[in-house]
Amino acid sequence: MSVRVLIVDDDERERIVLRYVLEQIQDIQIVGEAVHGLEALLLCQEKKVDLAFLDITMPEMGGLETAQKLNELKNPPLFAFVTVRENMAVKAFELGALDYIVKPIEQSRIEKTIERAKLQIVHKDVIDDIVRRKVKERIDFIMERYKSYEVYTNKLPVREKGKISLINKSDIVYCESQGKKVYIHTLDGGYKTNYTLNLLEERLNEYCFFRAHQGFIVNLNYIKEVISSGEGSYILHLENCDKDIILSRAKAKVLREKIGIH
Repeated sequence: MSVRVLIVDDDERERIVLRYVLEQIQDIQIVGEAVHGLEALLLCQEKKVDLAFLDITMPEMGGLETAQKLNELKNPPLFAFVTVRENMAVKAFELGALDYIVKPIEQSRIEKTIERAKLQIVHKDVIDDIVRRKVKERIDFIMERYKSYEVYTNKLPVREKGKISLINKSDIVYCESQGKKVYIHTLDGGYKTNYTLNLLEERLNEYCFFRAHQGFIVNLNYIKEVISSGEGSYILHLENCDKDIILSRAKAKVLREKIGIH
């Protein structure tokens, strides 16, 4: 596995030395260099950083303060100190430092730090995977409950990005099949779902919704106009959107019966 490393030191000569040492080690990708803590924080927010090597004494924001700020990031990187100061190790480890290396730098010492980082990264990935699977299992359980019991009959549950949104059925303007996905378009925006149109047709109130086409379900309350396009086919104009839907002669007959046009 490759470890993505950030070098943070205000002394250019020290950065050059550390970069050279890191370049001799396999599975290292240097993603950037910073001259003080604030720049390091910005880089960690812009790029994926696995491990930051921090100097203790830097202008504007020193290494210890930088470590505190790194811990507050949404996805904090590991960090290790590389410094000439020998008396700050206790404070560094209290902040969660992976290592505390006193200059001058030795390659064997840096290699040990990298190996330690790899172990923690693998451990974190395993934990994250377990959490993701547990979350998915919980969401799947909830979705099955919604399928088995008509809970919140006026709501339609839609799973997206680790959460379940409950959509008011009355807010759905139309549903459209696009390839393997079905998009639900509402007054507030769109949702990409794993539903099929056949399943949605079962779950939506038959009185309010109409299967206008093989690829569309339309909320009858949002039909603004039904326009003849010749040869027995029609076009539906919907309110609150620019979508026009073509109706076959057979579907047009069903629609006329539903909305009472004779």
